[in-house]
Amino acid sequence: MTNKQKRPAFRDLYFGKSDSKNELSGDRDDFVRSFIDLNRITDQVIAGEKTLVLGPKGTGKSALAWFLDASQHGQNYLCTVRDASDLPLADIPRLQTGQPAGTERTVAAWKFILLCNYLALLLTDQSCEIPNRVEVDRVTKLLRKYGFMGDTSGRAILDISNTTIEIPIPKIGTIYRRESSSTLNIYSLLPYLEDWAANARSANRHMLMLDGLDSIFLNDAKYDESLASLVQAAYTINQKLASVGATGSVVLLLRNDVFNRVSLVLPDSQKMRDDYAVELDWRVLSGAVGAQAPLIRLVNGKAARALSVAAIDVLSYFPASIELGGSQGSEPRFIERLQYFLNLTRHTPRDLLRLFEEIRKVEESGVFPSATPTLRRDVIREGVLQYATKYFTGAIRNEFAGYEQGPQEAQLALAALQNLKRQNFDRNLFAAGLAELGESRPEVVDRLLRLLFYAGAVGNTVSVRGGSYLQFYHRRDDSAVYLKGSFVLHNALCHAWTIPFTY
Repeated sequence: MTNKQKRPAFRDLYFGKSDSKNELSGDRDDFVRSFIDLNRITDQVIAGEKTLVLGPKGTGKSALAWFLDASQHGQNYLCTVRDASDLPLADIPRLQTGQPAGTERTVAAWKFILLCNYLALLLTDQSCEIPNRVEVDRVTKLLRKYGFMGDTSGRAILDISNTTIEIPIPKIGTIYRRESSSTLNIYSLLPYLEDWAANARSANRHMLMLDGLDSIFLNDAKYDESLASLVQAAYTINQKLASVGATGSVVLLLRNDVFNRVSLVLPDSQKMRDDYAVELDWRVLSGAVGAQAPLIRLVNGKAARALSVAAIDVLSYFPASIELGGSQGSEPRFIERLQYFLNLTRHTPRDLLRLFEEIRKVEESGVFPSATPTLRRDVIREGVLQYATKYFTGAIRNEFAGYEQGPQEAQLALAALQNLKRQNFDRNLFAAGLAELGESRPEVVDRLLRLLFYAGAVGNTVSVRGGSYLQFYHRRDDSAVYLKGSFVLHNALCHAWTIPFTY
């Protein structure tokens, strides 16, 4: 933006919506125009170089998928995004493929589901040439009839999960000549589906993207077998497709903490991560360099592109330091603006964008007089309060979605935190708070503390020689919770619950 251009008002900036799918349906052009591609990941995904997109919740995995879906028209690729939350993940190990129960059967079930959906994508490409097309069309017609191709595949799996399904063989083509039986089970059909996918030829690339895996809570063990088998199935399919120069790939969008958990039972997990994974890591470095970190460039780029201006520095709309305290005769203290905002988030694009959006809405409301060149302190404070109460507490609750022990325990954990009325606490204080709510089992206390730590609601105070430091999971995803240490409630929850700050 040149000096001659008038800087847009903060109320006119664009920070998107909380859910990229909602943002896309609301205004496709704004969504596409304001999408920020971290390190040109889209090119790597389209080319099939990266087939595992990893990152914490809120880092833009779904935004990447829906951007590719929205941008495919007129491009040299075709993309289909499937929502895994519509699939009965816990029931997939029971899908009768014609094999004995176990890991191999679950992998085969996932390969069948993925290949059915990948073939459905290929068939939408008018220029795609598939060998034995007549045979392919007849078999896929039967698969559609059973409900295995398209959005209804989840219901189909539930309907037949306890029955070994048999696919009638068309009396024409390779299958008819090779097989002695008039029907095939899922396991016997897999080599033919894989062969058709591998040998299809087109000028276009094809991507089947599986999203929605964030809805599976990171400590819910009942999904482990299914998720591990899904990762293995996709890896095997992609190896096959790459080895013959096929036109596409299967892309999984997965939380890195979930991948770390299931990788313990995957023999090739390190190879998968080294060769095919890309991580969406927006964490900000400390000090002045933070203002040029990818997360801040994303916020600036999104705001600028939506208004079709060359550049916007969102932080410049705020005072260099944010004043804290100063009420009831206490001395105010000041904190550098970027550090202040980051301390209210989990260092993810979604959190920071929602924070700026709530401040923007307060400024737009006109309740407070406008101020230039920076926003008023009361506008910032009210926006932070709105963010903490309307967004952040709900986002923490959503981290417990699908929690195996039930939502009532998750509610207990948050209620106990809120009732403590203090930012610093230890396990004993938390246990006492739970006991007041009727829960005193030690294993539940430990489990809920772990869940709160991995959700980003609390951090550890780690003592080291000469002092201590704060450890939040979202700042270092290899961190392990220390249950016997001191805990710190996240700043945004202190704002939401009117809890005094102690750091």
